[in-house]
Amino acid sequence: MSFDARHPDARSPAIPTQAAAAHLAAAKLRPDVLHKVGETYAMALSRLQSQLSADASPARVQAALAEVARLEQLGVQIQEIARVLAGEGQWVSESVDLAAAARQAVAGWADQAALAGAVLQAPQGRFEVVLNPAVIEQLLELALEYALHFAQRVVLRCAEEGNPSGPVLTLAITRSPGHREADRADDVNDLQWLLFVTLARASGMVPQRQIVGELVHIRLALGEPDAAELRSAALLPNTPVAVGRRVLLVDPSETSRVEAQRLLHGVGMVVDAAAGVEQARLGLQSAPHWPDVLVTGVAADAKGCAELIDVLRARQPHLRVVELVDDDSAFAFSVPGTDLPARVGRRTLPRTLVTAISQELDAA
Repeated sequence: MSFDARHPDARSPAIPTQAAAAHLAAAKLRPDVLHKVGETYAMALSRLQSQLSADASPARVQAALAEVARLEQLGVQIQEIARVLAGEGQWVSESVDLAAAARQAVAGWADQAALAGAVLQAPQGRFEVVLNPAVIEQLLELALEYALHFAQRVVLRCAEEGNPSGPVLTLAITRSPGHREADRADDVNDLQWLLFVTLARASGMVPQRQIVGELVHIRLALGEPDAAELRSAALLPNTPVAVGRRVLLVDPSETSRVEAQRLLHGVGMVVDAAAGVEQARLGLQSAPHWPDVLVTGVAADAKGCAELIDVLRARQPHLRVVELVDDDSAFAFSVPGTDLPARVGRRTLPRTLVTAISQELDAA
């Protein structure tokens, strides 16, 4: 599906965005996303093989062909996202009517929604933002496909929120009765959600999701990438810090390690700091208590850090992980049901670190 929701009267030319290009250069596909891609295809093909072995009737063959077409579409979708992450083509921001884009995306999924017994509601009026139209098209496609796996009703909204205000796209999803048993059920952590998060973060946007009972609320802070982190931080709930909770801080950068330790000590947390993974593992051998939170300046999916996380989670199943990154606009919560950690930028620690850890502990 495609659309052109750009303002026909826009006089300003396409604007190359250097900040977005920096996001793309730093973007990488996480192992859990690759794992989910493989799992999705393997399970779907295994299911097809089993069904056709048991029943090769014309009706079953037609159903199998429809599933193959779906997998083919997913493959094309992944290829398009990979091209964006690789920075292929010129990254440009243009004036886009986001409300019109949402309406056209909803129209494209209307038949699928009807088959699933779901109601889609798009925003009315105009809502102009400056962003990359190809990326927002992909994000809308992923969000709607994700929602229709379990939704009874999906309401899309566009608004200016925060202080300073910034453009935000939200999806309020009401789960169908058959998908309300568990807040962290697999059907709300599928491949489309992981791809949505990956593409949004690589584009400098800030995706957030809350699952409460029958409701799934997705919020995507838009706008120029260098402003996204500030808007996201301003809109965070004011979660009280859990005084006395234990933090293991692992960061090779002495500057950010010392600053993070000072900030967390200042709000009453108990912090054990280490310059590297091995030093942290040695310290755990004599530690009387295990940490509630791991703050790591080493990539969470790097081999040594991933092994450390496995060790910690064996003793502390509710461990929260916050990754420190060299990205000024990084601010994201962890993704429930996956290994995606929360992320904050080193240069914004005074504004974001305590709030991020508080929110993670509260979510636990």
